[in-house]
Amino acid sequence: MIDPARIPAPWWLAACLLTSLACEATTGPLSPQDEPPETPGTYQFGVKFEPPAGRIVHGIGQWVEYNARYVTLLPPDKQPAAELIFIDLGDTPRGWRPQMLAQQIQSFDQQGLIPHIDLALRGLQPGKDELAGLADKFYGIDDDIAATSQYDGRINDVIQIVRAYAKPVMVRIGGEFSGAWNGYHPYYYPKAFRKIVSLFRAAGADNAAFIWCYEPAAPGDFAEQNAAGEYRWFPGADVIDWFSVDVFNRNDFSGPLTQAGRSDGSPLARTLAFLEMAVANGRPVIIAESSPSQYDFANLPEAQAAWTEWFEPYFQFIATRPEIKWFHFISYDWSQASYYAESGWKNNDLAASPYLASRYIDEISKPQYLHAQEKSLLKDYDRYR
Repeated sequence: MIDPARIPAPWWLAACLLTSLACEATTGPLSPQDEPPETPGTYQFGVKFEPPAGRIVHGIGQWVEYNARYVTLLPPDKQPAAELIFIDLGDTPRGWRPQMLAQQIQSFDQQGLIPHIDLALRGLQPGKDELAGLADKFYGIDDDIAATSQYDGRINDVIQIVRAYAKPVMVRIGGEFSGAWNGYHPYYYPKAFRKIVSLFRAAGADNAAFIWCYEPAAPGDFAEQNAAGEYRWFPGADVIDWFSVDVFNRNDFSGPLTQAGRSDGSPLARTLAFLEMAVANGRPVIIAESSPSQYDFANLPEAQAAWTEWFEPYFQFIATRPEIKWFHFISYDWSQASYYAESGWKNNDLAASPYLASRYIDEISKPQYLHAQEKSLLKDYDRYR
């Protein structure tokens, strides 16, 4: 991922120190997580579509062709419970086609999947060179959404689709909000988030749960306020059901707490501070996107290294952070997409590695993971069936 400008986040370094024991645990030996889940029907946070205490929802990414290969690797009773969908609210070369979203949601329903919609507050994402050449690096439309009615029609198209679906939907608004690669505007973004949630609620689309998502390659300024008390990025807990974090680099969830040249610590420190903020606000956490992007699964030595250096710490991190209650794994050959290939991302198609597929299936077969056939255990799920 692109590493944005360094901006200090003064309040949370102490929180990271308080969680240092948990940080050290992520780098230690992996211990099997075979303990049976807690009693079904008890919920740690009590938010919409939360799994029972001790359970973790298993979901997948957004690449249809690769997801088809992924699901064929898994036993029938270990199928994912959710899948990602991406839709850009801004003008794109593809044009505005909300009917495609409606079709995707219906397809997911037929497969027994909960839709997880990433609602991007921008148009098509520019490549690295294109972004560097933009005179205005804040190219997102979150400011227009917050201050005008220009995009209200498109937002309402999405709302009507979600409301008509009437079943559980996860809605992530402007994922990776502070990443420079998305071009969102400080102080306008949280206003746009609040406006979108208010439009959903006013329309009665209460089958949606709202997600606020951070990526730890971005600055750790997610809780920063100006002199007037306005938040730079935080929309407010009253419009957030789930906090979320995307992790790709192993340093996002393991490794040191400090990083040379940064005043806001390491990626792990920023991740931990964001999780502490979630807990302080009484919200569970979803890992909305995750993939070991720097490893080539088609190369056996790299696949073996991926398991030891990425997957083991990843699942251990989830096990040691009880607020993390949901994850999406992205199985995809990143080298096939120029945007990611130019950043050195590699083949993460799980089907390319029988070795990794076997280890991965063993892991998600443990009793704490919640799969498609258990979706009815999610809080309030039966209200929207």
